[in-house]
Amino acid sequence: MKYLPTQVCQNIFEIDFNSLYASGKRIILSDLDNTIARYDEKTPSPECLKWNKQLKDIGFEIYLISNNNDNRLIEFTETFKVDGYISKAAKPFKRKVERFLKEKGIQKEDVIAIGDQLVTDICVFNKLKVDSVLVKTIDQKKQKWYTKINRMREAKIIRRIKKVDYSKYNQIKEFYE
Repeated sequence: MKYLPTQVCQNIFEIDFNSLYASGKRIILSDLDNTIARYDEKTPSPECLKWNKQLKDIGFEIYLISNNNDNRLIEFTETFKVDGYISKAAKPFKRKVERFLKEKGIQKEDVIAIGDQLVTDICVFNKLKVDSVLVKTIDQKKQKWYTKINRMREAKIIRRIKKVDYSKYNQIKEFYE
């Protein structure tokens, strides 16, 4: 199923990155808005900066994959250290992200990808055949109009996930209660 994440966690801070690194993961691809920071946060919070440093200290390369524009990513990454990013990624379409991975020489088996939306993030990560982690969106009240449409589509997808993986369904449905 193209919308089924490999893992489900409440937030980015609950992901066990030491275990992921021990299992061979070296690259983090992450959505930005409502995954790492709220849409209206122009700069990373102190907690987010601490998390960023911990990941860098473990040895991860971090890339942001966002449908947002360059200005948003440039401003955020002035203090949040990344190895690169894609703006206007056109998720859930994989073409731009796949080209980026190829240009960077990134092997898919080295990647763990993080996002808060089944319809865009998890879908593109599954199309790319990389392991993914779905996290609860940080602030559902502050979303763009098109994200709200995606959230309505997700309700149907979650019912389909129930038939495929009841355990993940139980974790995901909590995000929408």
